[in-house]
Amino acid sequence: MAQYLGGTSWTRYSNYFLAENNYNTTGVSLAWSISGTGGSQGITLISNRHVLMANHVSAALFTYPVTVYFVNNANTVFSYTLTSAANVATIGASSGTGYTDISIGYLNTTVDASLSYHKVIPSNFLNYIQNGQLVSGNQYDAPYLPVFYMDGGDTASTNKRTWCGNLQYTCNTSCTSKLLYYCRPRSGNRYNNSQALQVGDSGNLIFVPVNNEIVILGTWYQLIPGYFGNPGDPMGISSFIAPYINDFTVGVTTYSGINTTMNTLAGTSPGTYSVTQADLSSFYTY
Repeated sequence: MAQYLGGTSWTRYSNYFLAENNYNTTGVSLAWSISGTGGSQGITLISNRHVLMANHVSAALFTYPVTVYFVNNANTVFSYTLTSAANVATIGASSGTGYTDISIGYLNTTVDASLSYHKVIPSNFLNYIQNGQLVSGNQYDAPYLPVFYMDGGDTASTNKRTWCGNLQYTCNTSCTSKLLYYCRPRSGNRYNNSQALQVGDSGNLIFVPVNNEIVILGTWYQLIPGYFGNPGDPMGISSFIAPYINDFTVGVTTYSGINTTMNTLAGTSPGTYSVTQADLSSFYTY
């Protein structure tokens, strides 16, 4: 996504494939720091003042305030102060593996208008998943849906690279209940442009491109024990899409838990802040 130039300076790659196709990645933080030390675990704008993070990172590493760096498309660096954060499970309704690892952070001010914040998949996203090839048992491919994921930046010169992933799901006999997760492609160019998860990738985005926008599916939590990123291997122990970014409690079909957390942090009334759900109404449902 960008080359690190040292200090607090980055230059965006003009030949980065998302930039070439006009996808805006300015809502993805390139780094954070606390008293001069920091890292690049994922921090992503979901409103003009809130960020999405992995709770096991923010709870373990952050003492507030935290400085967060964003870079717009003109290579202007903006730094904001992350003043507080909360685990969604401690405020809003929660259920499902991985849901309790969602942390929402609150910035000291609204971000510059040249920075974008990202939409999330709609709460009825499962309706848009087509039944695909049976892989094994009750595990199916979800074809025709490109899935991408970012890493934490594994070298000094590279930050937030983007890789190809596959979406798969398991379903019951009638496929009325589905559980979604991610795996590495099995062969070809998609596999060559994928990478196994590594320490430091936590909190970075998993997303689908929709109508020239990056739409958040979830963020990385941790590896699945016993899998090493080989072709076709599942990649994330709690990268199940619906319970990870949605409120997956029975009867809950909105983002009430995350939205409640956003407003609690801001000290605003319910409804003032909320995530923006992508509009998939023009797509076919199954």
